[in-house]
Amino acid sequence: MSMIELSEKDLEIVRSIRPLVLEHIDEIVDSFYDSVLRVDILKKLILEHSQIEKLRKTLKKHLIEMFSGRIDPEFIEKRMRIAIVHERIGLKTRWYMGAFQNLQNAFIHMLNLHMPDKERMLTVCLSITKLLNLEQQLVLEAYEKRSNEKIQHQAFHDELTGLPNRRMLQKRLQERIEPGAEAQGRFAVMVLDIDRFKMINDSLGHAYGDQFLKMVSSRLLEAAGEASSFIARMGGDEFAVLSPADAEHDPADLAMRIIEQIRLPYQLNRTEFFVTTSIGIAIYPEHGVTASELLRNADKAMYEVKKDGKNDYQFYSAAFDAHLQEKIELENDLRKAVARQELVVHYQPQYTLKENQLIGVEALMRWNHPRKGLLDPSVFIPIAEETGMIYEMGAWILREACRQMQAWHDAGGPQIRVSVNLSTQQFHQSNLCETIRGILEETGLPAEYLELEITESMMMDVTRSTQILQELTALGVYISMDDFGTGYSSLSYLKLFPIRKLKIDRSFMKDVMSNPNDKAIVATIISMAHHLNMRVIAEGVETEDQLQYLSENGCDDIQGFFFSPPVTAEQLQSTILSGK
Repeated sequence: MSMIELSEKDLEIVRSIRPLVLEHIDEIVDSFYDSVLRVDILKKLILEHSQIEKLRKTLKKHLIEMFSGRIDPEFIEKRMRIAIVHERIGLKTRWYMGAFQNLQNAFIHMLNLHMPDKERMLTVCLSITKLLNLEQQLVLEAYEKRSNEKIQHQAFHDELTGLPNRRMLQKRLQERIEPGAEAQGRFAVMVLDIDRFKMINDSLGHAYGDQFLKMVSSRLLEAAGEASSFIARMGGDEFAVLSPADAEHDPADLAMRIIEQIRLPYQLNRTEFFVTTSIGIAIYPEHGVTASELLRNADKAMYEVKKDGKNDYQFYSAAFDAHLQEKIELENDLRKAVARQELVVHYQPQYTLKENQLIGVEALMRWNHPRKGLLDPSVFIPIAEETGMIYEMGAWILREACRQMQAWHDAGGPQIRVSVNLSTQQFHQSNLCETIRGILEETGLPAEYLELEITESMMMDVTRSTQILQELTALGVYISMDDFGTGYSSLSYLKLFPIRKLKIDRSFMKDVMSNPNDKAIVATIISMAHHLNMRVIAEGVETEDQLQYLSENGCDDIQGFFFSPPVTAEQLQSTILSGK
């Protein structure tokens, strides 16, 4: 309850001067704004004319209503809306409350001009002052209540998506597992991460990344579909879901619904693309009895999914603890690998299919780990991309590959190219062209003998990708598209980009002789590339039958174990120098 009250006498006085107020309402409003402008408040706020006019109209309506003499909840609500209007156009609440004094001065100015009876004027001023003070207090109380509710909501909800945040998730988890909550039964904690989200941010920018996260949030809500499920955004592209785990609610079914929803196509920047999600699941109480333990174990399960190929779900297992520890140790070792010269380059030769002539080599990174031996890039490249080490490692293999190819040229070897894969992060690095130009100058390799392999997933931002590729082409390097057919770009992009060669992914070659669909895909890629004046190379060629099928369909170049696995520069030396 307010400490300020209006007596019936005060209300009678307020009502009695209502005709005078209405007659001179514009004068009061003008006087109010004159007093405000004199102290330069509106000038400092740099309000536009339209905003000032909006304030004038609001105040005029406000005064007419106020002098009806009604003080009730509806009246307070109207006053509160006034405060919100001021807040939205940039006026601080503190200033708005202080404006009551200016309004009181405006009334005194008007009464001085139109009420010669000074004693009567002072009586009226006293009643008006009480009315203004009461309104000020009521508005402030209502506004503070609304502000507290808003602050409370912001503290427990994600600003971007509107979903509950990590703090709210922790609170809800604690409520589910505290003593006395056993009646709620078993429940699942799911932690999910959007696969390749960094690629979206890198290629389209953070504004589209934010738009994408809102779309993901909507799909999660649609997939959950039940009031019993709780969805939160933990930060970045990581979300959490709490749901019952009983005979009527199978967490595996919910996980599959989420996976199906997430991998439907998205439209961003006039581009249709696809992503997947990896989901880790921990069950209370089997996989943890505290909030932190459940989240940690669900997180471990999620990383197992990522390690095994993504786009799936996995329940927590105690065996994951050892896997996570191994990943941490591997990351620590990788940080030292470049300095310790543990990274090595293996080269796989590439041949023309018709003439069986050596035309190039692909440089492939390997890690000669001091304890684990020679590691394939699939083991450590994801860690390098996740931690940002890929920039240093990517520059290293570019430099080493160019140096080695120039050494072979100097030794009398054939003038062939060396191809190097670019990661998404490297491709969108602002100084990529400068880095490559510097490496070419340092090693002496002419740009025409460096081939850069990119992937479809890098092409999401057409404008930026075109600019980068044109800059690389201007350097003189050769551009090819790796893993063609496995990505998500529109085929129409092929005519926009200066791409010289398509590489058929090994996943299509693996079953090309037994799978009619793979056969059709391979034949179609070859035909399409030739119609676009591009060469085609197939990787992963391992059998005579595959070779024969590629030959029948006019494939230009081949690479695979049928000819040679990736080997060291020393092992390939004689092959290179002989040109065979």
